[in-house]
Amino acid sequence: MPANIRNSMICAIAGAALWAALAAPKAYAIAESTGPDGSNVRAVQALGQTGEGVNVGLVSARNTRTTHEAFKDPNGVSHAFSYDFTGDGIEFSGHDTRMAGEVISRGDYTHPDYIGVAPGADIHSARIADNSNQTTNAFLTDALDELVIGQNCRVIVTGVQSDDNADGNSVWTKIYDYYAYQYDVVFATASGNYASQVTIFGDAYNGITTGGLRVTDPDVYLRVGSGTNSGPTVDGRRKPDIVAPAQNQTLPSSESDTAWRTVGSDAGQTSYAVPHTAGVAALLLGAADQTSDPDDNRSEAIKAVIVNSTFPNINDKNNNPTYPAEPNNIWHGDRGYGRIDALRAYELLNADKVAEGGDITQQKGWAYDTMTSYGQHSYSVQAERNDRLVLTVTWHREITKNGPMFTEESAPKFNLDVTVKDPCDTVIFAETATLDNLEKVDVLLEKTGMYEITLDNTTAKSRGYALAFELVEPLVYDFEPIDYIVDTGDLLVISDQWLLQGEALEADLTGDEKVDFEDFAEFTLYWLNVNPAYYNE
Repeated sequence: MPANIRNSMICAIAGAALWAALAAPKAYAIAESTGPDGSNVRAVQALGQTGEGVNVGLVSARNTRTTHEAFKDPNGVSHAFSYDFTGDGIEFSGHDTRMAGEVISRGDYTHPDYIGVAPGADIHSARIADNSNQTTNAFLTDALDELVIGQNCRVIVTGVQSDDNADGNSVWTKIYDYYAYQYDVVFATASGNYASQVTIFGDAYNGITTGGLRVTDPDVYLRVGSGTNSGPTVDGRRKPDIVAPAQNQTLPSSESDTAWRTVGSDAGQTSYAVPHTAGVAALLLGAADQTSDPDDNRSEAIKAVIVNSTFPNINDKNNNPTYPAEPNNIWHGDRGYGRIDALRAYELLNADKVAEGGDITQQKGWAYDTMTSYGQHSYSVQAERNDRLVLTVTWHREITKNGPMFTEESAPKFNLDVTVKDPCDTVIFAETATLDNLEKVDVLLEKTGMYEITLDNTTAKSRGYALAFELVEPLVYDFEPIDYIVDTGDLLVISDQWLLQGEALEADLTGDEKVDFEDFAEFTLYWLNVNPAYYNE
């Protein structure tokens, strides 16, 4: 299927490790986009996670400048590699060098602090567009064979997009879903730029589709860029999955071995967003390699924890709030499920694995299991009144390959219906017969007790799936009705019970069975605290 692939400028951020020759100790940190109001990568790097031992593949129109100082370790060895699958040769480009830099840059002597998201990883850059900017299925499959099978790349990030019908049925999308399913690879795909809907490859079922964020304050990314493509897909699926910082990225470039450029505008080009996703996936895989669990490196598990841990309170392209606390706003066409949060994803993957069929008392956890024909799995989670249950379930679409043909599984596709019941056996969430292969729950719980999460396989097929969950506790002294801020509404509770005595007084904050100045003093310690993930004025 030849097509004119246009470079979607899916570039990258970059940073740098301090060189061993410097007197200061090595410190992993990037300015701008990787702080707590960006992708929160610095916090994971501070824990010693660098993605070491993980290979990332970059599929794009041209190649990474592998000789750039940003890709070299203190011994002068480059950790970037380039390949050509078009017959027109290796050709360095600024776009692909910047993209690679955002993922793995180690910095150089002029930019020692500008390291990438996963500076311990290696990157393998594959050219799939010829000098006429044409690509073929063979170019793409040859590239993926080399990257995935030959070089053991467990993450693939994409630097091109196609404006063909992005309904999940293009051969390119099927190729991506095939390699994700068959070889257990994390695909970081972009929602694309300057089109009315998500473009190919952002429509892949099995990838993590990423939109771009613009800067709202220095180092703060709370608004979707004007140029990033919104969902849903042409066929009505919920893409993008997440959003990531795009604007103000200082990255290695291809003009020379020491060239750097600051790129990314308020359009939120996904070129500069999706490498965050690839880098975070590499960090998580590197962390999983350090455990004995056989399933925490599954691509479905990596996707589940990344999506479940997002920061949802992101404004849309027009700077309007998206009100994620409301039940119908879990997903939004501009922001997906929210901004990627590397630390929360790491903490979730690092939590204890849970098993279906048992009672779960921990605050967060994840699972990987296989669902058999028409099977049902149940997870019982102990929760408190006013907790929020955040839950994600995902699985892969199956694609088979016969020669040059890639074929989707027969209808009906494998599907899991997700139901959540409260301690009184009342259904508080149910989603059935969805087109999506990812379902997310984010609901305020009204009772204390055991909540039953049921997954029902509606088909005769078997499939592996991953689940991730977290119980988000309410703010201290955010009295009902919960509004995610401690303010005058909560002060009224103190006022209404002022000087009352007795047991179980809500405003008795010190536990002495009376409401007085000691309780007021305690309350003031939390005045105007907010949960920024859900609070809107």
